[in-house]
Amino acid sequence: MIDSDEAAEIRDEGYAQGSQMAWLRMLGECMRHLGYTDERVKAINWVLEREEAIHQLRSLCAEFGDTDWDNTLCLADIIDKHLGDYLRQR
Repeated sequence: MIDSDEAAEIRDEGYAQGSQMAWLRMLGECMRHLGYTDERVKAINWVLEREEAIHQLRSLCAEFGDTDWDNTLCLADIIDKHLGDYLRQR
């Protein structure tokens, strides 16, 4: 069972992640509606996609793995070491 401090930390982390995702989605919508389609926008879309993947991985790792990793870690390493290893043990 978790105590109130842990519950507050989980709630705050969830709020921060949700807020970041909302800002990322708004950025993507703004870029699309403003008609930006050049190469710079493609790079921004890669950043948006990566951030969305990180958000999903944080959620899955919290449930099935561990969240002891930095957001700059290679996605393949996150999947392999912080999610896959735990899933393979089940």
